[in-house]
Amino acid sequence: MRLSANLGYLGAGLTIFVAALAPFSLYGLFTKGFSSLGLRVSETYSGGPKVRTIQAVGYTIDIHRPVSPRILQREKPFVQVDWKPANALPVHVSDLVDIDGDGKPDVHVDFNVPKDPKASLRVNVVSLNPIYEEMRNVGKEKFSALIVRVDNGILVRVPLAP
Repeated sequence: MRLSANLGYLGAGLTIFVAALAPFSLYGLFTKGFSSLGLRVSETYSGGPKVRTIQAVGYTIDIHRPVSPRILQREKPFVQVDWKPANALPVHVSDLVDIDGDGKPDVHVDFNVPKDPKASLRVNVVSLNPIYEEMRNVGKEKFSALIVRVDNGILVRVPLAP
């Protein structure tokens, strides 16, 4: 009777040990399985794929493809523009940006870059093309009209006019 009790406890202990190690040993299998499903982060969150990069003095401006929200999302369509690297930006950024790539500036973007990466940002966007909406003193109140610091970049989302 004592042998069967010891074997039962040993079996329970081994089961707990294997259950604790299983996620670590199967992590690669789960990763490959989920990546093969083709799941992607919504463009509303990622900003859409990058279509063009403009080289400025000491930094780059990345233009993303316009993003249209899905059926149940309440955000306006927008275009995301990224300034990178944030630590190379001047204290005040004032750029004319050609979003659609036709050689003419579409918006004038104007914002300050504080040294503190956690400080709040505000942006002004003057539309030079009726496709884009103007923004005055905008922070991060909406997904479709905002300015935020992400990693070592500053992204601005410019809403498209209805």
